[in-house]
Amino acid sequence: MLSPDTRRNDPCPCGSGKRYKECHGALQNASDGSFASVARSHLARGSLADAQRSARQAIEHDEADADAWTVLGLCLETSEPDAARAALTRSLSLAPQLPEPHFRLGDLHRRQGEHALAIASYESALALGLHHPVLLNNLGLALQGLDKLDEAIARYREALSLQSEFVEAHANLGDVLRMRHRYAEATAHYTHAVALNPNVASLWTSLGLCQHRIGKIEDARASFTRALALEPDNPQALANIASLLVAEQRFAEAAPMLEKAIGLRPQLVEASNTLLYVRQQLCDWHDFDRLFRGQRASLARPDAPPVPPHNLFTLPYTPRELLDATRKWVAHNLPTLTPKLSVAPELVGGRLRIGYLGPDFRSHPLASLLTEVIERHDRTRFEVFGYSLGPDDGSAARARFAAAFDRFVDVRTESVQNTARRIAQDGIAVLFDTSGYVINARSAIFALRPATIQINCIGFPGTLGADCYDYILTDRFVTPPEQQENFSERFLYLPNCYLPSDSRRAIGSAPTRAQCGLPTEGFVFCCFNSAYKITPTIFDIWARLLRAVPGSVLWLLEAHPTASGNLRREAERRGVAADRLLFAPRVPLAEHLARHAAADLFLDTFPCNAHTTANDALYAGLPLLTCAGETFASRVSGSQLLAIGLPDLVTERLEDYEAVALELACNPTRLRNLRDRLRSNRESADLFNAKEYAAALEGLLFETYENLRSSQRA
Repeated sequence: MLSPDTRRNDPCPCGSGKRYKECHGALQNASDGSFASVARSHLARGSLADAQRSARQAIEHDEADADAWTVLGLCLETSEPDAARAALTRSLSLAPQLPEPHFRLGDLHRRQGEHALAIASYESALALGLHHPVLLNNLGLALQGLDKLDEAIARYREALSLQSEFVEAHANLGDVLRMRHRYAEATAHYTHAVALNPNVASLWTSLGLCQHRIGKIEDARASFTRALALEPDNPQALANIASLLVAEQRFAEAAPMLEKAIGLRPQLVEASNTLLYVRQQLCDWHDFDRLFRGQRASLARPDAPPVPPHNLFTLPYTPRELLDATRKWVAHNLPTLTPKLSVAPELVGGRLRIGYLGPDFRSHPLASLLTEVIERHDRTRFEVFGYSLGPDDGSAARARFAAAFDRFVDVRTESVQNTARRIAQDGIAVLFDTSGYVINARSAIFALRPATIQINCIGFPGTLGADCYDYILTDRFVTPPEQQENFSERFLYLPNCYLPSDSRRAIGSAPTRAQCGLPTEGFVFCCFNSAYKITPTIFDIWARLLRAVPGSVLWLLEAHPTASGNLRREAERRGVAADRLLFAPRVPLAEHLARHAAADLFLDTFPCNAHTTANDALYAGLPLLTCAGETFASRVSGSQLLAIGLPDLVTERLEDYEAVALELACNPTRLRNLRDRLRSNRESADLFNAKEYAAALEGLLFETYENLRSSQRA
């Protein structure tokens, strides 16, 4: 919030180039030649001591001189606010028709946090005919202080209608619009503000934050860089630039900026939280425990900033902690919006209209899961809409998604409000969120309630913590009934694994081990999960397995050169030669699925399991060993193994996980039997039966729809 402290000799904030007293500062004065007039002349020259002395002389001459009391109040408002308040109150008792003391008393109240009293004083000044842009701006600040944001917006706009180049009003209006998540509008006002005064770092920072939220990454980078140039040691500016680098997966560049920001301001919690995430991405664990303890402690404090919920799944949080942390994030980032757009759901032409909304209808893990289900929806009972928030990558996966829906709409360029209105007008009864809180998602659409039934499904392995989601699509293994208290959504149970699968994925020709860069002999442990899911605890187990099984190697997915180097160093620290860690480059999906044949056993991560990666491994015929914990994210692989008929590969303690892995590595007959069972079950078990999955989901949707209609009729 910017509040201009307008003394009469200051430049007028309207930008006219005149002094305030000569432009909009011409408030009602005492008659020329009085002691009060002399006091005002001293005040205009900036001589507070002389002005105060003259004002007191005027009061000694005439205690009923209201203007002298006003000038005295102006002289004392910074050094002696209580005395200033008394002087201004005395002025009003003598001449309540003067607007200036009402205005100045309002400023005093506002600076002391007495926003209701400030509003009353400002409105009295307005009622007496003082329509001044600074008065309107400061009234906006007081309204903002009471969280009356819509009224504050109106007052800031009114101030700008009087003076279009009023820097503070543009900045304050930008602040409130940003609080309302109206980032494009806020960007316009911050842009005006920095054009008028380009030397305020905080304005550039605010502009950059809004540009980032509307996807103008390069503009945001330029704004953050400008803020940093104005204040080179500003830790917030460093953290902001680092956040852009993180969004671009430039983790190695972000880390030193975050470290510098924390060095400058150790209490900058958001920088510490981001650094923990960056360190996980780089498998840099040298202070993992300290950063995690700090994050856990900060999440428990109401005044500390929230953490993106997606960053928490790989850390050892309890289900209750995840719910609380997600609700905290929602309170800061997901607005409570009106109006609620949905109406009672109706069948259209005898069919229920359902919609899938998300940013990942492209070459993305979602394509390996959801596409065939959409293709297999019963079109005699359902009409299926797709609303795409993410980029069109021109891939075959994108084309297949587009063809799978009855109607497929790219809504990237629409506002949240317009997309929500579109969904409501389309008559969507059930709306699925396929991503949750990820980049390019627009959860505020769900806050507008465009559909009566709204479901968190597939893309986010946990609660979304928001009242606008009615259900989470799940199964009884991933979320046992006793876990309901840790979810804001009600459980919508599918009879088998909640995670769908695409049985139409092509698998290429199996390569040899040599073609994969693997040794021709020896046991190949494998994990193709993202590197950030690898924790020190799970890596300790992997290192012990490598030491216990001579000639064995660990085959990982190549993520980042720094991460690969750090993992090799961590292996050496645990007594394992660095060259026993091998890294698979990213390749097209069919080729990736084919190379699973070169591995012996997939070792799952914990506490965040493989999800699509587990599905890929089982689809390709590679046995996977997992450990199931308490959280949703730690039970996804177990759910898939149960659905494919391999419950003996689901453990519940890390000690058992390690023991089973070692036994399988030393018992080729048992491992071969597991591989044969997996191959046999792939055709008959539930996991890869998209037709049955679609039918089960449709039964749930119609049951939910009918229950809702019955409750509305009751």
